[in-house]
Amino acid sequence: MALTKEALQSLVALQEKDSVLDSIQKEIDAVPPRIAALKADLEGERRHMDAAKAKIIELEKKKKTKELDVAAKDEAARKHTSQLNELKSNDAYKAMQAEIEKEKAAAGDIETEILVIMEEIDKARAEEKAATADFKKTEEFSKKDLEKLEAELSHAKGRHAAAKAERDAVVAPVPPELMKVYDHLRSRGKPDAIVPVVDGHCAACQINISPSMMADVTKQKALVNCDSCQRILYKREKAAQAAA
Repeated sequence: MALTKEALQSLVALQEKDSVLDSIQKEIDAVPPRIAALKADLEGERRHMDAAKAKIIELEKKKKTKELDVAAKDEAARKHTSQLNELKSNDAYKAMQAEIEKEKAAAGDIETEILVIMEEIDKARAEEKAATADFKKTEEFSKKDLEKLEAELSHAKGRHAAAKAERDAVVAPVPPELMKVYDHLRSRGKPDAIVPVVDGHCAACQINISPSMMADVTKQKALVNCDSCQRILYKREKAAQAAA
């Protein structure tokens, strides 16, 4: 592929612009995961708070059910007590009294359970209060951090757009066939698609450049690729002369 000094210099300048774009793109790509992490932390605090509130509701329901059970036992005991005078035999009377005592004892046991539940409710309310405070604190900090990250992202995107415009201006003079090789190398994970020869070595992979290839690089009449890494080779002096 024929190569002019101007095309070579344009390609070197293009790579410099692409390097700037790549750096800014890394900044842009790094922001969304940070935003997602902040939102995930906040959502975790919200779930903790909601779980604490749900626990209180569940305990309150459990307490209400137990209170209804106590009321039912008390009502049964009162009903049976009112029936005592209607009983004819002593055995029936004793059996009814035993049933009344059993119902009162059951009511007492349930009331003990209610006291335990009330203690659990007090503890759950303290946990809910702490969880709510943690959530509000995290929400406050998250809001500030999100605003900073969004501003950072917006600023980076603005810089990227400006750098892209500069890059587009530089790419125009590069011949299409040369761009094809350059883009192919970059797509293969080699952002430094064009590298100088330094002390007889490829600046990227450090392989020795043969004398015949070195002569081709010095002439720079045609495209020269490193035998090892396939990057485009050039001499800095040639590029500098073209720029001058």
